[in-house]
Amino acid sequence: MKVLTLMADTPDFQRFVKRLASDGYQVVQANNHDEACEYLQNGQIQAAVLDFDIASAELVRRIRDVGAPDYIYVFGLLSAAGTGATNKKSGLLADEYIFKPMEPDELIARLVIVDRYIKTLTDIRAKQKYPEPIRDAVTGTFSQSTIHELLTTEVSRSRRTRKKFVLAVLALDGASNIRVKHNRDSLNKALSQVALKIWASVRAYDLIGRWGKTGFMLLLPETTLSGATVVAERIRQNVSSVPLGLPDEIQLQLSASMGFVQASSRDFISVDDLITEAENSLAKAEQVGGNHIVFAWDA
Repeated sequence: MKVLTLMADTPDFQRFVKRLASDGYQVVQANNHDEACEYLQNGQIQAAVLDFDIASAELVRRIRDVGAPDYIYVFGLLSAAGTGATNKKSGLLADEYIFKPMEPDELIARLVIVDRYIKTLTDIRAKQKYPEPIRDAVTGTFSQSTIHELLTTEVSRSRRTRKKFVLAVLALDGASNIRVKHNRDSLNKALSQVALKIWASVRAYDLIGRWGKTGFMLLLPETTLSGATVVAERIRQNVSSVPLGLPDEIQLQLSASMGFVQASSRDFISVDDLITEAENSLAKAEQVGGNHIVFAWDA
C-alpha cells in the first residue's frame, strides 16, 4: 500500500514513517499542499494521513474527487481543542479521525484493517456507470450502496476466517415529526449531529453508513455482541447528551433506537438475512417507545 502523508515533522511522525517502511508500506511525504496534489496526480495512492491543521479543505475535496479511478482512504489528524471547527471545515470527508498526539502503532494497526476494504471501495467506484460520491452528502458517512457492499465483503471474509462481527441498524426517533414540525433542513442537521455522535462512540475502524432516509448502518469487524453492548450504550447516551440547537432558540432532544445482530461463521449466512435480523431487532426497539437497544444473539 502506498500512503501519502502531510503532517508536521515531529518525532512521532518520524517513528510512524520508519514503522511503515519496516512493515512494507511505501510512504510518500508531502511538505505542503502543492506537493500533495502532485503526488495525487501521479496516482497509485491508497491511503492518506493528513494533519487537518495543515491540510486544506481543497486538498481533501480533491482526494474525494468522484472522477478519480481509485478510492483513497483518508485519516484526518485533529487537535482536541479544534475538533468541531475542523470537522466542519473538512466537510466530514475523512474516513477516520485521530486525535493528536498520534500513536504510530495505533495508526499502523488501523491501516492493516483499512487494507481489507480498499479494493471493495475502488471496485464500487469502477463499476458505477455515473460516478457518485461514496460518502453521503448530509452525514459524511458511507452511502447506503457503499455500506451494503462493505457488508458483503465482511460476510465473505467471515466465512473464510471464521471470525464473528456485529451488524447494527440505527434510526433517529421521531424523525418524521422533526420534518413536519420544523423542516427538512432541521432533519438533516439532526442526522448530521447523530452521525458525529456515532463516530465519537465507536472504534476508529468500525464502519458507518447511511441506511434509509433517517437511519444508519454500523459494521463492527471482529466483534461479538458482548463487546458491542458497550458500544451500543455509548451511542445511546452520546446521541441524547447534547440537544440539537434550531433557530428561534429551540432545543430539540434527540434519541435513537438500535437493533444489533451478531454474524456467526456459518456458511448459510447471507447479507439479506443479517439485514433482516438487524431490522427486526430495530423494529422491536422502536415498538417499546424508542431510545432502546435490542440484540439478536446469533444469526
